[in-house]
Amino acid sequence: MISVKRSTKNTFKECLDCLIIPTLGYSMELKKIAVTGATGHIGIVVVNELLHRGYQVRILTHRDTRFYENIAVEPYHGDLKDLKAMDAFLEGCDALIHLAGKVSIDGDKQGRVAWINVHCVRVIMESALRMKLKRVVHVSSIHAYDPHPAFEVMNETRNFVGEDGYAYDRSKRDGQKVVMELCKQGLPAIIVNPTSVIGPPENALSLQGKAILQIYQGKIPAVFRGGYDWVDVRDVAHSLCNALHLGEIGEVYFLSGKYLTMQELIGWVAKVKGVPLRVVTVPVWMVRLGLPFVKGMAWLTNKPPLYTAESIKILLEGNRFISHQKARMALQHNPRDIETTLKDLIQWFKEKGYISD
Repeated sequence: MISVKRSTKNTFKECLDCLIIPTLGYSMELKKIAVTGATGHIGIVVVNELLHRGYQVRILTHRDTRFYENIAVEPYHGDLKDLKAMDAFLEGCDALIHLAGKVSIDGDKQGRVAWINVHCVRVIMESALRMKLKRVVHVSSIHAYDPHPAFEVMNETRNFVGEDGYAYDRSKRDGQKVVMELCKQGLPAIIVNPTSVIGPPENALSLQGKAILQIYQGKIPAVFRGGYDWVDVRDVAHSLCNALHLGEIGEVYFLSGKYLTMQELIGWVAKVKGVPLRVVTVPVWMVRLGLPFVKGMAWLTNKPPLYTAESIKILLEGNRFISHQKARMALQHNPRDIETTLKDLIQWFKEKGYISD
């Protein structure tokens, strides 16, 4: 097995510089990697790690790419739904990491979630098959799987979410099935399923990042008895890049971290801050009563709602025991502790001016 070492340094300035550079000895030569979703939370960390490992990187662009103005990547402007454009995007590349997707915690009223997470997956995967790429890493989500029973170990043998699942969950399930179907036709793909990703750096603040920032600032006065599995974005990126050479074609790997209740997460943020955080635990029915107000405020401000019926259910029903044993053995997935992640994230908030103290 290939030996891949990760630095234990924790400051933000070291977050990118200490990314993992694997030792030599790969059985398959890969030089240029195509990446979709490169401006997303996971994407920017993946691209930086690929560059630190010595790969050439081509990114698919369709929106603001100022983040990459001074980074040595090759941009390609194209649309995921355009088959010819995807052929051109992948031409000359050895491998693909497909991160692009549409996240939703509020249904799929316009159909874009299913369009991007299923139809566009088929387009680019068929292109990857046609262009004879050597390796494809498809990033799905833990939401593709049924979390129930929530108190039993959940691994890659768990059933997919059913038709009663939310739109986003079904879309990640169906996109993953597309990849699995094309693997049978020769697509050299590996599928990974991260849990809730947190940690530095970020391009635009993620929902998780915003929540932790608000907890630190004392802007969340109450929570209910829910929780989720949290994993550091740098560990996810590490395992994604390892999957370019490690793991088996057609296999699925869960990239989980550790389950924490909201109260436990707040406790860790308070420990990092060094002062107690007074957050009241309220019954979930009280949180649901606030849904119309939260929805109204989102409409008035033209901003995403603070929470939805979906996000409440996700936190209430998240599986407590999502196993990453398979990914640990095959991809060397070794998630760091939550305190380290939060220390680095809060330091990043301070360096970027989100926190003044």
